[in-house]
Amino acid sequence: MRIHYVPTALLLGSAALICLLGVVLLLKGRSVRRTAAAFLDRAVPVTATVVELQAKDLGLGSEPDTRYFARVSYLPEGASGPIEAVTLTDLPAPPPRVGEQIEVAYDPQRPDRVDVAATERSAEGAGRTWFVLGSLALLVALGVAAAWLVLVFVVWTS
Repeated sequence: MRIHYVPTALLLGSAALICLLGVVLLLKGRSVRRTAAAFLDRAVPVTATVVELQAKDLGLGSEPDTRYFARVSYLPEGASGPIEAVTLTDLPAPPPRVGEQIEVAYDPQRPDRVDVAATERSAEGAGRTWFVLGSLALLVALGVAAAWLVLVFVVWTS
């Protein structure tokens, strides 16, 4: 069996780099999840009034996936006047109308950060995209390493 150094270096080097990318993406997801959990720990629930609905199209395919985010007005504890902010997460369907009251939670350290999903007290979905991308990168790295093994045992031993 003869080892071909250039393809070996390219395949194993790229597998290592892709694996490193996957680990970085997983760490980013963990950081986002921790940030969301910290937000939940200090979030203060409050009733807010919907001032405006903002529709955002998040669809990548042929079907549009329209999500609604609310600009809300609320009075944080100890504030002299109301604050207006756009929610960090989309509203559950069907979205409320302008002028309706909804329950939100805000960060007392940064009152302009307000979230609708925080009222559910769950950080489960936070960082999910990073976790999926990191897992896919690790799978691709494994595939590249497997391709090298196929070359070693099938192609180069012939």
